[in-house]
Amino acid sequence: MTDSESETRYLEDIRERTIDCGEVTVSADDIVKFARQFDPLEIHTDPEAATESRFDGLIASGYHTLSLSVRRLVDEVRSERAVIAGLGIDDVRWHEPVRPGDTLSVETTILETQPSEGDPTTGIVRERISVTNQSGTEVLSLKNRELVERRDTENQGDGR
Repeated sequence: MTDSESETRYLEDIRERTIDCGEVTVSADDIVKFARQFDPLEIHTDPEAATESRFDGLIASGYHTLSLSVRRLVDEVRSERAVIAGLGIDDVRWHEPVRPGDTLSVETTILETQPSEGDPTTGIVRERISVTNQSGTEVLSLKNRELVERRDTENQGDGR
């Protein structure tokens, strides 16, 4: 990573584009462990019972898939952004089940950036997050909004 790539990105630095956030492979153990704690349905916790379900086998909780995706975003994108907080998630869709051994690719597309109304020190980033499996099938999509710091314009003169 170059120095310019590792600098903090403020609202003014964030452009409309698509960013590859990397991959994560999901194991059966990961699926069961997450589900036992957070979403204990048999389709996520009991491989034998899951074979009798409409899914014909163990599948990851949608919230597990969402959590894995957020981790990739934080590791690859948000750790560089001057993020203050998430503002909300819209249009969450689980399109296909995630199964043991699936490798998920996460990408985010910046849809829009805009200054916050009433607060000149912050702005809002809107993005669409897409998660696909190793076959290229979209398994999860959502739209996200986050509050991001703006540059310290007070100390930058008149911008000339």
